[in-house]
Amino acid sequence: MKKEISKTRIILFIVAVISFIIHLFIYPKLPAQIPIQWSSTGEVNTYGAKYMDLVIAGIPVLIVPLMVIMPKIDPRKANYAKHGQAYTIAMTGITLLLIGCSWLSALSALGYDVHIETVLSVAMGILFIAIGNSMPQIRSNYFFGIRTPWTLENPDVWRKTHRFGGILFCIMGLLFIIGAFFKSEIFSTVLVVILAVGSVALTYLYSYILYRRLG
Repeated sequence: MKKEISKTRIILFIVAVISFIIHLFIYPKLPAQIPIQWSSTGEVNTYGAKYMDLVIAGIPVLIVPLMVIMPKIDPRKANYAKHGQAYTIAMTGITLLLIGCSWLSALSALGYDVHIETVLSVAMGILFIAIGNSMPQIRSNYFFGIRTPWTLENPDVWRKTHRFGGILFCIMGLLFIIGAFFKSEIFSTVLVVILAVGSVALTYLYSYILYRRLG
């Protein structure tokens, strides 16, 4: 299992590097300004300088080594052996999403109609569901998972909070996928606020209540 995980991370890094190299080849064809942010209806909100294409494409190349290094410097690094598969799922999903975003931006800049608002929302939904399903496997550490003062203090609080968080992540994923097919700015804004603020608040409150009960 450990060799398979290491092989996956090597392949992931190679994919990120190849993606960056291809971006270098298409760079001369890009316009002076490229789209880097869209509204929920698919309208471009923000343009960036041409060099931002390489910045966005380079982030996944840096993310993979960083995520490989973090477990090695974590004081609770022994626990990564217990949730290596969950960590690899998160690393793979995040890296591929970032690579995908770099290409959505580049293709849009080149004039292709990519429907980024739909593709990105579905991709994020799939990522949340994948991570949510693996969250109960995550063991206590300082870099990965729901790290509140109470989960880090009590292993039982950590375990139960991640079980609860996994359910929340799956629900968020489904809502992202459903939201991909709504072109309402209001719906998407409310959805993001509820998911981002509500989920963080719920997990913090849940872990605190558990800690008080078990303490």
